[in-house]
Amino acid sequence: MLIIRVNLDLEKTKPQDVRLNRLITNVRNQLWSQLPSKKNEEHPKILILCEDPYLKLVFTLSAATLPITTIVGSSKPTGTISIDSKAALEPYLDSLSLVISDSSSKDLVQELLGPKLAGDCLVLSTAELDCNAWFLADDQRGDSAPHDPALVSQARLRIIHQQQRSSSSTCSNDSTKKEGEGVEVYEYTPENILAGITGSLGIFPVTGKMTSKDRIFLEFNNSDGDDDLWGSEISVALAGLYSGADVYFFNGFKLLSEYKPTILMIKAMNAQILAEEIIQLSNLSLLKKFTIGRRLSQVYNGNLGSPLVETGEWVGPQLRAILTKDPISQSTATLIRAGFGVSMQRIYAHPISTGPILVSQQYDFQVPQSTTRATKSMMGCGPPAANVECKIVGVAEPSLVNHDAWKGKLVVRGPSIGTRIVPSRDPTSQQEDCFFPVAEIAQVLPNGTFLLFPPSSTGDD
Repeated sequence: MLIIRVNLDLEKTKPQDVRLNRLITNVRNQLWSQLPSKKNEEHPKILILCEDPYLKLVFTLSAATLPITTIVGSSKPTGTISIDSKAALEPYLDSLSLVISDSSSKDLVQELLGPKLAGDCLVLSTAELDCNAWFLADDQRGDSAPHDPALVSQARLRIIHQQQRSSSSTCSNDSTKKEGEGVEVYEYTPENILAGITGSLGIFPVTGKMTSKDRIFLEFNNSDGDDDLWGSEISVALAGLYSGADVYFFNGFKLLSEYKPTILMIKAMNAQILAEEIIQLSNLSLLKKFTIGRRLSQVYNGNLGSPLVETGEWVGPQLRAILTKDPISQSTATLIRAGFGVSMQRIYAHPISTGPILVSQQYDFQVPQSTTRATKSMMGCGPPAANVECKIVGVAEPSLVNHDAWKGKLVVRGPSIGTRIVPSRDPTSQQEDCFFPVAEIAQVLPNGTFLLFPPSSTGDD
């Protein structure tokens, strides 16, 4: 059984518990029933244009295995879209069969997309959909969507991603370099998605793999502007589905102890809050300071101690792992390991991949001793994940000669990597041996782990 806690916030509805596989099946059938006249077309196209992250998640996962081309974009809280996003949508507008938006007015959506929108395209607001049917045990009011593997394999998912920096492919036949453009479009096939799930299953060793006994809690919101669907939270959720685990999405710690999570995926802000809470605990009494100090010493020596009584009250007694995709300091990771008695793993994800790219090993405690230098250092990202091949390019010659830790641009390829759509060329012309850049400045250490630096940083210690 897999459960997802979804707050639709359409009519100020209360959060509901529903099995994710049932939710996705019902929404999938509903989407399919909205295409009565175009199901026999080779590749009908639909556009999902949502600002609400939960709605975008549900619609995207539901459409990802339909024999259609699904384009996923993000709208702003004001109901508008950026100029760059609109430009990326223009090649598809005259061939769309369906547009679904969480805007309050479909007339506004039509005006937003402009006159190029196909005249027979159906525009639906989520307020017009029967969302209550999503939570029924077996909703059969719409047409049943196809499950034939031959049809499912035709599914194509294209996600419009806000580009953060210049990007260029290192294909032998592709010298395209995009600089200053605001968005990129990535395409994924069912094979890409399956490879990403496999990569997420590889986060844990075989002895600690995800099982039906796990309760996975994922912090999921877009308050920080993060609209990437693939590579982290969603891939871990799908891996949980494959494993039969219970999966929840949450945006606060208030109810965690009630649900007793076993795997927790949090953002950097909450990781820092947890670390600061442990510091506050150590200031309560001399005994508590000694207790936490002893656990810190164990972590520095490569061992995990038992969790503190207080941390068990915060998240329940069954937690066995904490994940984050955000950059955090070594000191934060060490405090969490000491206070909660569990592993703290860093995942590096990128929207071009349906799974993690780099994953720190569960019991990799290679941390410096407790010095000022260690406090400021960042937690490494670990070696490459499953189904991903990584390499560093653009390494300075002195580093090669002196056998220093190589520093350059991180590029990747593999079955979990989607295809970057170049409007001027057929995507099928992309070569399978393409490497795609995912980090401007990365450093591979002698132990095989990676450090990543922001573009403005030199990465020098």
